[in-house]
Amino acid sequence: MSVRNAVARVRPHRPGSARARGTLSAIGAAGSLLAASVAMAAVALALLADGSGTAVLATVMALLFLAAAGLLGWGVRRAVRGALRPVERLDSELARAEDAEAGARVAVPPTGDDVERLAGRVNGLLARLEDAATRRRRFISDASHELRTPVAGLRARIELALAAPDEGEPGETLRRSLHDIDRLHQVIDDLFVLARLDNGDAFGREALDLGALIETELGRRDAAVRTAVKVERGLRVEVNPQGLCRVLLNLLANAERHARTRVEVEVSADGDEAVVEVRDDGPGVPPAERERIFELFARLDSARSRADGGSGLGLPVARRIAIAHDGRLYVADHPHGARFVLRLPLAKDR
Repeated sequence: MSVRNAVARVRPHRPGSARARGTLSAIGAAGSLLAASVAMAAVALALLADGSGTAVLATVMALLFLAAAGLLGWGVRRAVRGALRPVERLDSELARAEDAEAGARVAVPPTGDDVERLAGRVNGLLARLEDAATRRRRFISDASHELRTPVAGLRARIELALAAPDEGEPGETLRRSLHDIDRLHQVIDDLFVLARLDNGDAFGREALDLGALIETELGRRDAAVRTAVKVERGLRVEVNPQGLCRVLLNLLANAERHARTRVEVEVSADGDEAVVEVRDDGPGVPPAERERIFELFARLDSARSRADGGSGLGLPVARRIAIAHDGRLYVADHPHGARFVLRLPLAKDR
């Protein structure tokens, strides 16, 4: 996915642009000149006027002060309008960007002041919004494909069974239909978990024995591949049991899908962390792909059919749940296959 990033021509911070400094200097000079003119006029009138001309002097002084104030106010208003003109242009460009196609950006004026920095930040925000919209469209498209495949298979089997009820075995049709329903259920569950995580919903946590929880969960399932378990008891962690079980099941499903003959699960302590490793003797994960597999709907083998592969949601969901528990999930080196490592902080009361 390529996203065009905005490059703002942001210059080093300076007290202000040359235009702003010039405007302020001009206003200051004009004010000083007016003040000096009024003072000189007052002195001249005081010398020329006699005692009876005090009222005339006061009137002339008042008029001079009013003229000076009006001229100074006009200069200030003009300077303010000039200073706000780039902001008004930026506002009009933002209004046009609302109706423009994706990738619209605002012009960055080379003024070297706050307006330039503001335009650069606006372009950065527009780039992030464009990236979010692109990822959302991609997610919706991929999720639609994932849901459409099992629905299409389920529909085809039902239509064939109805068209030729005497042909084929109903039991086999139902078993395959149930497989498609299970896959739909898995995708929907993963999407629901992702929605909860994106909404910031917190998992309810409780302190429990990590090794005992994993042993109990492994004892409930029928492993598709021979699974060896090595667990250290007494490692207490504060987790959501359902969330942690989903991480474990997703890792096991991934390992069983790629293992040749064997899957290993090990729970141990490393400093102030509990470590869960899920290893298989399959082809492994190339180092260059170890982060990409945690992207939504990512598959390393694009030629593999969707029916044989996973949904592309299991590992991303597992990592997000791990992060929500202040943990980490990553792929480590392993000489004979893939090795997924989950690290969780130990409970403080240990």
